Amino acid sequence: MPLIDTASLLRIADRAAYQYKQIKETLDAISQQGVEYYWETITATDDPDVEIPTLSEYKAVDDDLRPDFAAKMGTQLSRIIGAMEAHFNGDYPNGGVVLQAGGWDGYLTDHDLRVSQYFAELFFACKGYYMIANNVFSEGDDQFARIQVGAGPVIVFTDGVNYGDGDPQNPANGTYFAATQLRVVVNNMGVTNLDLRLSVKDVHDSPTTIDVTVPGGSPPGTVIPIGVATNRFLDVTGAAFKPGGLNGTAGDDVKVVNIKEREIQL
Repeated sequence: MPLIDTASLLRIADRAAYQYKQIKETLDAISQQGVEYYWETITATDDPDVEIPTLSEYKAVDDDLRPDFAAKMGTQLSRIIGAMEAHFNGDYPNGGVVLQAGGWDGYLTDHDLRVSQYFAELFFACKGYYMIANNVFSEGDDQFARIQVGAGPVIVFTDGVNYGDGDPQNPANGTYFAATQLRVVVNNMGVTNLDLRLSVKDVHDSPTTIDVTVPGGSPPGTVIPIGVATNRFLDVTGAAFKPGGLNGTAGDDVKVVNIKEREIQL
């Protein structure tokens, strides 16, 4: 009996991730203060006959419209995770052999695939433990570094986030993520090309370098991919002018951010 193909598996994971994202964003929106919170309305009555039976209960609602609880207890999304695990384990009528050791994480690791951060959040809500960070891509717009050219010229490097050390035991808890392809986003550029050599940490946390050219005259917001999709990194630790290249113009200002692996959708 065949194991599910990768395209189908990711299609299922992305749909579930998108649905969880909508639940999360909706609950975040309806949890806003608005005119006032429930507890503020109660407090404003200044009436103990109103406050004593209601204040703590209403404050709890104001603080706790949780997407994880809503997804697990108010939807059937946990079945998306559990049914696939039954496929992996051969645990269905008439039995079967184990098709995939390690469940979702085992499949993703064996096939060098990654699921959305939103899917990992749904997984944690339903299962009570984290996926492996190396199997989860960030949904954020994460700034790894800011690089400016000062008079001289010199590089002014400002460190940003990193995705950890790539340890296969790191949990997908919102701090650690899988290594990512990077991109340069222009804040300000002069008329001369800026040839950079970035010091980075690869998927194994090993130091290496990669070069990128920021074209002179690029308007703010211009995006330049760094390498190709298989060039994935955990951290940017420094920057220098590429030997033999152009040094840009004093006042050049760019940032290095992640490239989201793909867009999730219904």
